[in-house]
Amino acid sequence: MVNYLKGRIAEKGEDNRIVLEVNNIGYELYTDNELYHCEDEPCKAFVVMIPGEDEFRLYGFKTQEKRKLFNLLRGVSGLGSKSVIRILASAESVEIVEAISFNDTTFLKSLPGVGKKTAERICLELKSKMKDFSEHLKGLETPQNVDKIKNLNIFQEALEGLEALGYSASKSRQVLRELMEKKEDYTVQQLIKDALKKFLEMN
Repeated sequence: MVNYLKGRIAEKGEDNRIVLEVNNIGYELYTDNELYHCEDEPCKAFVVMIPGEDEFRLYGFKTQEKRKLFNLLRGVSGLGSKSVIRILASAESVEIVEAISFNDTTFLKSLPGVGKKTAERICLELKSKMKDFSEHLKGLETPQNVDKIKNLNIFQEALEGLEALGYSASKSRQVLRELMEKKEDYTVQQLIKDALKKFLEMN
């Protein structure tokens, strides 16, 4: 059983696919967003090998925690490995963990391939297991819950607004996260306004 691979990223492709070169052998991995954008040299990938109908696929993750989240999500009825890797490539693990902890099905429905029933199943089946992600859940059982839920809702409403304006979900999430890390007391309207300014600066 392979636990992890350590090497350099020799190639990047679509669907968050990379080729990780280890001792002159190229391993094709389907990855989360953190590993896909890894700048370490060498880069360490915690892997899961999953058999398919006609091939074995390797899935790689920057951390053991992210690999654990992958395994939990693919155990939910209606979610396969390919669907889960798309989810993990489009959102940060802290967002997913907090959404499950707060039964935030609205956020989960915004992720690729997740409908209303699947979002509800994710919360129902995994909420009790989120306590294992201690780093992400620090402080969630305090009065700060109110602020966290408020910020998640503001983030989600702003994301939906940007998508309605034609901006991609992945780029919008990245911009919104950067803005909310610098300022916590956003309204939805101001957050969208600042995000649009950010997009203009990027063009």
